[in-house]
Amino acid sequence: MRTRTKTDWLLFGAVMMILAFGLVMVYSASSVVAEVLYKKETWEYAARQLTMALIGIMALLLLKRLDYKKLEHPLWVFLALGVTIMLLIGVVAADPRAHRWYRVPGVGQFQPSEIAKPVLVLFLAWFVGRREEVINSKYTIFPTGLVVGGLTLLIGYGDLGTAAVLLAPAMAVFYVAGIHKRYFALTVALVVTLGVVFLFQKPYRLLRVTPLVGLTEEVINKDPMWHWLSVWMAGTRASRDSEHQPRQAKIAVGSGGVTGVGLGQSNQKLGFLPEAHTDFIFGVVAEETGLVGCVLLLAGYLMVFWRGLRLFWVAQDSFGRYLALGCVTVLTAQALFNMSVVLSIAPTKGIPLPLVSYGGTAMICTLTTVGLLMSVSDRAPE
Repeated sequence: MRTRTKTDWLLFGAVMMILAFGLVMVYSASSVVAEVLYKKETWEYAARQLTMALIGIMALLLLKRLDYKKLEHPLWVFLALGVTIMLLIGVVAADPRAHRWYRVPGVGQFQPSEIAKPVLVLFLAWFVGRREEVINSKYTIFPTGLVVGGLTLLIGYGDLGTAAVLLAPAMAVFYVAGIHKRYFALTVALVVTLGVVFLFQKPYRLLRVTPLVGLTEEVINKDPMWHWLSVWMAGTRASRDSEHQPRQAKIAVGSGGVTGVGLGQSNQKLGFLPEAHTDFIFGVVAEETGLVGCVLLLAGYLMVFWRGLRLFWVAQDSFGRYLALGCVTVLTAQALFNMSVVLSIAPTKGIPLPLVSYGGTAMICTLTTVGLLMSVSDRAPE
């Protein structure tokens, strides 16, 4: 069988178009914040994002050229996994408050939980690819549960949203590999239980979820039945006005209409919408480009999803199939999760919009994941 070595231009083009659009939106969303709040040049955040994007593109091209089968070796899998676990453990001490970032003076900060995404996908592809014939064996489920559960617990302690995204490729790979429904249901139940525990770990997390069922902060404070919850939540400053961000995001989305108010013309980015250039940049996208821009952006992610998902059917080997499935799942799940948060369909969490939100570590790791995906794509049979 002849192997295709040409670039999938539909996949590559969709990624580059989303990236270019994201750079424009980062400049638009961050220019006022940079100048007014931080006394920086209007283009500083966009320039940093462009630098990280160039580094990420180099990583993408290197991985694209590398035959993915060379990564199917325990040395590379466990080396990457071991380094990631060490970084996640170390960040608890390095960042005692948020447990998320390493801060390097004069350089910036990076988030090890972002590195865990491509690393977990690589581990799943390697392990499940080797064990797919005995996927329901305890010698398959327990080791994978230990790795996935360990990473999820380490990340979820400080960043519950990223931990939730991390579970998406694991569940997709095991479901497609043919895990028994009993085990799958048990895993879902365990995930929900751990999610509830993490919600009660920090009061502000719970207060972000309760408004989805009509239990707003105002109701909690006034209704005697919820007095215990009001007292408990009063112990954190982070729980103050948890509905402000979703409310401002709705205003941004609603203000955009069909065609938007125009690039650079957003009002919500003028200090009304917190994190307008990072986790809630989709609100600025909706306001400035309207429904048209949002649909086109969503179409770009769906193109990536389609081109990635088809590789599961055409890749030559199990490692390649599960690597493609894991990569495309983590990319699209994160995009849909971010959009759902901005639209108040899901509770507020710090999930960046892939290739669009400001963030150096997220940008490099996302393009690295795309590089793994394209390595499989370039070597799939015609």
